[in-house]
Amino acid sequence: MPNQETNSKSILYFKMRGSQWFSLLPLLFFVVPLLWMSFIRVGSMSVVLGFTLMGVALTSFLAKDWREYWDIVIQGMTKPSVAIFTLIFTLVGIFAKMLAKGKVAGGVIWLASIGNVEGTLFVAFTFIACCLLSTGSGSSMATVLTLGPPLFPAGIILGANPFLLAGALVAGANFGDNLAPVSDTTIVSASTQSYQKKSGVADVGGVVRSRFKYAIIAGIISLILYLFIGGGSQYLTPTEAAELIAKYSYAKGVLMLIPVGVIIFFSVRGTPIAASLTIGIVTGAIIALVFGILTPNDFIQLKAAGKKMKLVGIIPDGVTMMIKQILVLMLLMGAGELLVKTGIMQTMMGSLTKVVKKPRGTELMMCLLAGIVGLMGGFAIMGMAIAGPFIDAMGKGQKIHPYRRANILDAMTTSMCHCTPWSKQLFVLAGFLTAMKATYSFVPEISTMDFFQYCFHPWILMVIMVVFAYFGWGRIFEGKDGEVVKGNYMNEIPEEVN
Repeated sequence: MPNQETNSKSILYFKMRGSQWFSLLPLLFFVVPLLWMSFIRVGSMSVVLGFTLMGVALTSFLAKDWREYWDIVIQGMTKPSVAIFTLIFTLVGIFAKMLAKGKVAGGVIWLASIGNVEGTLFVAFTFIACCLLSTGSGSSMATVLTLGPPLFPAGIILGANPFLLAGALVAGANFGDNLAPVSDTTIVSASTQSYQKKSGVADVGGVVRSRFKYAIIAGIISLILYLFIGGGSQYLTPTEAAELIAKYSYAKGVLMLIPVGVIIFFSVRGTPIAASLTIGIVTGAIIALVFGILTPNDFIQLKAAGKKMKLVGIIPDGVTMMIKQILVLMLLMGAGELLVKTGIMQTMMGSLTKVVKKPRGTELMMCLLAGIVGLMGGFAIMGMAIAGPFIDAMGKGQKIHPYRRANILDAMTTSMCHCTPWSKQLFVLAGFLTAMKATYSFVPEISTMDFFQYCFHPWILMVIMVVFAYFGWGRIFEGKDGEVVKGNYMNEIPEEVN
């Protein structure tokens, strides 16, 4: 187990004036305005961006070395994961614009109305669709931003509760983010947990096989809940719904579901999500042009704006659609790097690792540590990178198998990132869905406080992991050659392991 005092002497942390805890200020500048806007039922990405930037900038005055402070922030903002998010968000913006312009929601409305798929059934359908795409792509954010445009407005018209519908989008995305072998969280959680009895870290295939039971149990319970309470009759009256179905139903829009299927197909085959999105965009453009759904001018054209010319259309509008979200995420990654370099995150972790004596207590402490880092604004990868070494060391002390350690780390961290109202996953989705109001006037203003409690899968998965950690179901230990030694319900290290 890492010794925080020893580490404090050997590692030179970045110093803040007064207290190292001032490094939390940028996150507070992000979280507090976001919660305030959620409570008063308004949303503004510009406000979130402004306060987050102000928090990062003002905190620099409390740093002992300004130059090093900004070097740390920039280091966090320019991590490879940020570049990946920027690329994916930009492609998703174009794809979402194309689907909206191609009236894919109208196609879903037409298809669902003739098949009598409505209300609770539509919410359940949305959850399943997101589970499939997220498992294939390994990207929760790409899942909600890809399926949100066709499913959210269609679901409202067809009698689904809009807030439960948003929760189903996130819950389905969490399913694959936790389980998919191509998910970055799956890969990181496995790679941070090493063997004791042989060299190397937990293999992704073994980790996925061992965690399937947890994910599927949470998935089935979530599906049942959506089927029981997903209706939205209190939001639209039958007359209003019938009028909107007649107004927005568009049979040819069904064809625009093909590029969505293409993205799922290529993602399941293991194609990187950026490549899958690109193929989906090209496929959608060809279909839209061939069948007369869209024209070339819908994609890009020069348009007079007073004395100037303006580039408009699906491509330029899609590119700029996600800029504010991207900037906020970059700033938050910089703020997260500051927590690491000042030693605050390590201090919190170290103080919690001194109270474990048995496998049960160790696993419960793992759940607590992983959950805490998941609370830090939705940084699953950053949280795993921080908590991973502590969980690795704690688990080895009790001979807990790296598969089990990786499962606890991923389930708790990733799920917490998908259900807290200040999570980046939720606030990006809330802004994205509210922006649809420009196209669909009946779409409500939505804040993270409206739907975070309906993200059933992450909530249930966390409860399952804590309960199973306490009772020991699924507990496994590491054998002499790294093999799995089952220890269901055991709170002692098996003799054969020792």
